[in-house]
Order: sequence, then C-alpha cells, then structure tokens
Amino acid sequence: MTERVADDLGGAFTVGLAYIGDRLGLFAALAALGRASSVDVAERTGLQERYVREWLNAMVASEYIEYDRDEKSYFLTPEQDAALVDEAARTFVGGAFGFALPSLLLAPRIMEAFKRGGGISFADLPAEIPAAIDRMHRPWFDHLLTQRWLPGVPGLLERLSSGISVLDVGCGLGRSTIAMATAYPTSTILGIDPHAPSIEKARSLAGERGLSNARFSTHPIEGLSKASDATGATVSGGEFDLVVAIDCIHDMVDPVESLRAMRGLLSANGVVFWSEPTGSRDPLENRNPQGRLRAGLSPFHCLTVSLAEGGAGLGTIIGEAGVRELAQQAGFSSIQRLEIESPVQQFFAMRG
Repeated sequence: MTERVADDLGGAFTVGLAYIGDRLGLFAALAALGRASSVDVAERTGLQERYVREWLNAMVASEYIEYDRDEKSYFLTPEQDAALVDEAARTFVGGAFGFALPSLLLAPRIMEAFKRGGGISFADLPAEIPAAIDRMHRPWFDHLLTQRWLPGVPGLLERLSSGISVLDVGCGLGRSTIAMATAYPTSTILGIDPHAPSIEKARSLAGERGLSNARFSTHPIEGLSKASDATGATVSGGEFDLVVAIDCIHDMVDPVESLRAMRGLLSANGVVFWSEPTGSRDPLENRNPQGRLRAGLSPFHCLTVSLAEGGAGLGTIIGEAGVRELAQQAGFSSIQRLEIESPVQQFFAMRG
C-alpha cells in the first residue's frame, strides 16, 4: 500500500508540473527546439533557468520527455509531442492538466459540500475548467465522432449524408456540433448547452468556419420546443432525426426528465446516440486506469455540478446498468448497446 501511495503522490505532483509546463509553454518550446539544454529552453521561454532545469528533470523522471546523457540535452519523441503539444493530434491529452489542477484546488469548497450538501454549479466553476474540457475532448470530435462513433449506428451515416435534423445536447464550446456540421453539410445541427460563455465561443468558432448549418442555444432540453434563440427564432426546428448526447447525461439535474424530452423531440424514425464513460456500478470492477480516473474525478465535477442544483447526483460512472434503467424510466422502447471500440466511452442507440 505504501508503494501505491507513493506512486499516486508522484502522479499528483507530475500533473501539477505538467500544468505549469502547458501554461508556460515549456512543452511547446522544447518541441520547437528539437534537442535543447535547460539554458536553451529558459532563453526561449524567458523563464528562470534553475526552475526550468528542475522541471525538465522531473518530466524526464515521469517519462513525459526524454534526456540524452551524451549530449546532455532534452527532447520530445513524436508520441510525446502528439500527446502534450499538438492540439490537433488524435492522441493529444494536454487539456487534462488544465482540468485536473483547477478541479483539485476546489477541495475546500467540496469539503463544505460534504458537510452541508449542495455543491458547485458548472456556472460557478473557474473559467479555466470549461476551456480545459474543450481541449480534453477535442480529439474525440476532430478524429472520432464522425469517423468512427456515429457510423457505428446502422444506417445513420447514409441519412446524415442525405440531410437530417440533428440536436447536439451538452455541446459545450461546440466542437461536436461543428464536427457534424462540417462532415454532413446537408444536415442541420443545433447545439445546446446551458453555459452561456461556452455557447458564445461556439458561435464564434462556427462563424470562423463559415458554417451556415450549425446553430446554438442556451435553452434547456426540457423546454426546447417552446424556446427561441437570441435572435427570437425558434430553435427546435420541429422534430429531430438524431439527438446526440456525449458524456453529459450523468451530469444533469434530472436525467430522466431530460431523456424524456429527447424522446419527445425525436421524429418517427429518430434515434438518440448516447455515450457514457467506461465503468461499472460495481466499484471493484473499476480497479483499472479509466475506472480509477472517472471514480476519482466524480466528486470534484460530475457529482457536485448536479447536486449544486438539487439534482440527481448520479456521479460520473453509471455503467450500462444505469443507462438502461434511465432509458426505461424515460420511456424508450428500444435500447441497443453499440459495438464501437473505445477504451474510454460506451455507446448506446435508443428509439422512442
């Protein structure tokens, strides 16, 4: 047990240092330099060499960067560069540092919630966290959503290519909506999220891409058919042929009511594409890297943002059993687990 604690403590400090390296541009500087000394990296970043040297050595110890003893130089392998520097890469994970450290710094407020109940609403989180979630999930939406995930629903790709109406629930900064609007230009995509600053950024990003088939709204799913966007136009657009809900339903205040609303917005042949984190309700089955990660972050994010609003507080991991229970309570007649390979998510298709 002592070795496990030492490993965890080392990982915690590594995340803290990686956060510093990401924010101060140390990883990016090393990538640009190729092979470099601590003096080279310090000069490029304008930082103090002694701190930079200690940071570099710690990152070598954690295998985040490499060191050449003969040349006495530091460098990144292509794999490390793709994970820590290249935000457009499929394997980029650098956004996780900006989520983890600010979340951990909420510990005093989370402790108060342990004592008194309630929690920290999403709107009350540090602004850094929504941006970090966007960076964390970008590889999903740039490389997986339209390439692997949605094609896993039989017959859906053909319909999307022909042109259908899509609702993207919990779209955040809009990358999932934008990915679908880009891949399926004849389909219309409406992204909704209650976090107004995220929707503002989503609209800006879609505008930069020149996407006329992507729209955004802050209206909650439960009253969408009666909603209007900032311009006064109806945002529901009638019935939706596809409702997409990626890694968000477990965060909701009333997941069953939200799912009922999604079912009510489906067209006759419509389908809900729903993803949840890999994991199980049985805590012993979560003794693996992904299960451990999701179980650990839950009180700091997914659980607290729901309980802050008096919500169901499902937490991050509901497993397939939880998905089926919620879908049945919401009245879905068909619940199918999809055969889509992913180490981090499980996927379901539901019909009314």
